[in-house]
Amino acid sequence: MSTQIMPVSDLRRKTSDVLNVVRETGDAVYITQHGRPVVVLVDYERYEQLLAQAQTPTAPATSEVATAEQKPYLYPNVPVPYSVFEGLSKVLPEGYEGDALADSESLYDGD
Repeated sequence: MSTQIMPVSDLRRKTSDVLNVVRETGDAVYITQHGRPVVVLVDYERYEQLLAQAQTPTAPATSEVATAEQKPYLYPNVPVPYSVFEGLSKVLPEGYEGDALADSESLYDGD
């Protein structure tokens, strides 16, 4: 199956010839106007096949399914009791203010 590209002006002059080529060979003919493609002529049976394919839902790719299944588990919404946070606050050095750079520098200043 080959592809033909034809200006709309040629289609006007050779319409019946172009239709016969499409019908007999099954080739698609791209019709251009001002050098840009505007329509594609295809055999009616091929058009019906393409239409049926477009209307048939396809299964998502495996990677999409895996990603969709993993997303809810990346950041679970689990309630954490306050006692856990109290225990963590005892692990942090005294004077910890939440600034990672300043806090890490203060760890080395005590030498």
